[in-house]
Amino acid sequence: MSDLPFTLDQLRILKAIAAEGSFKRAADSLYVSQPAVSLQVQNLERQLDVPLFDRGGRRAQLTEAGHLLLSYGDRS
Repeated sequence: MSDLPFTLDQLRILKAIAAEGSFKRAADSLYVSQPAVSLQVQNLERQLDVPLFDRGGRRAQLTEAGHLLLSYGDRS
């Protein structure tokens, strides 16, 4: 049906993580579990074959690819 390698739910999760700065707070804001958020991000990164977050610090920082996907999702 769609040729996009991601779902709207995955974009919504990406946007929430970027806004909240953490997977846990994004999960809370979306009323889903943190493991569900992590799994969706892992699936999305696998589908796109690119990391979307730098996982080194306390805050979830988007990579350049993450910023590009986020800006794509924000287009009207």
